[in-house]
Amino acid sequence: MQHSSWFRRTVRGGVALTAAAGLLHLAAPAASAAAAAGPAPLAAAAPPAYAADLPSLTTPQVAYDRTANQPAKGVAARGTDGALLYAARSGTGFAPFQSLGGVTVGDPSAVVTSSGNTELIVRGTDNQVYANTVTPSGTVTGYSLVPGLTVTGDIESIVPADEPAGSVRIFARGPEGAVWTNVRRNGSWAGWSSLGGFITSDITASRLYSSIGGNVRIFVRGSDHRVYLNQVSPSGSSGFTAVDDMRVTSNIAIRDSDAINGFEIFARGEDNRVYARNVLVTGSTWKPLDGVSATSDIAVTNRAVYVRGGDNAIYANPQNSGNGSYTGFQRVEGSVTGSPAAFSLQPNGGPLTQYLLARQPDSRLAFNIRPDVGVPTGPFTGYTTISGPTID
Repeated sequence: MQHSSWFRRTVRGGVALTAAAGLLHLAAPAASAAAAAGPAPLAAAAPPAYAADLPSLTTPQVAYDRTANQPAKGVAARGTDGALLYAARSGTGFAPFQSLGGVTVGDPSAVVTSSGNTELIVRGTDNQVYANTVTPSGTVTGYSLVPGLTVTGDIESIVPADEPAGSVRIFARGPEGAVWTNVRRNGSWAGWSSLGGFITSDITASRLYSSIGGNVRIFVRGSDHRVYLNQVSPSGSSGFTAVDDMRVTSNIAIRDSDAINGFEIFARGEDNRVYARNVLVTGSTWKPLDGVSATSDIAVTNRAVYVRGGDNAIYANPQNSGNGSYTGFQRVEGSVTGSPAAFSLQPNGGPLTQYLLARQPDSRLAFNIRPDVGVPTGPFTGYTTISGPTID
């Protein structure tokens, strides 16, 4: 998932979320041996705020059901009042935003488990982690605290294939700048553990083809602004490995709507161009996708790359029949004030209708559809506002 910058999200915080059982104000956990042994660019003594070169924009978060042929089940965002908002898919669009209350910091995280529950994970203004659930019938369970860690960034969540059905694994940046993870299996949180390192971006989680060595792969930016990956299993992790020497100035993007999406990453370079990097094929390097100066984080589907340009419009770069090459950036009419999110209607076959979501100048979230017209360059139909509260 892709996020906005840490500083902007922090200064807009309000009153902390309150769980039904009350808040647990714990001391910062001690650094683990893994953290102490991390590579030099990912190790540091104090956790500064995220670097100012990251895009300072919020990003809507799509909740995906990885077992469904039409995986996007809804979208979550932070309201202008700080509350968590959720809009379920309805027909070809979305139901109105529903406020789930609370006062949150930053972008929420959203996933759908095998039971059909939409799991929403947020950071409270006390810098602790809270979970909320929307059931398939639309019932909201309310906030519960995920105790044990003070976080310094947005939370990332994923439904792994190497855990029991219904499990959710989450990641967060800890008080010393390291990556921490926790997993809810069989209804209970296992507890936070450190993966070490020192990161200067949000965390992006992806899934691999198999569970050998761990089904989940995460991507982060280190203090040297290079991208690092780490493969995570129920029993541990591989450790952080640098992905080439290119320095990036955005959070890392993957094909969020694809069930298997841990093989290609995207990021903004220091020249503000969009770059793609295959992390599956040995010998691959970062390759620029020319044609736009990026001013946002990047969204990717199995058929296109999306980013905001200098004129505040979204630019789409479609793939050429899904063969891995791109046709060039094309302007999508309309001004936006946030980073894009995007998904394909059916990424595993069938129609390839594209959905693009972005915050509008009036603080409304809107979606834009490019119907499956049989060619990668079909037009978008125009932005349609999701009704309900405005978003941050």
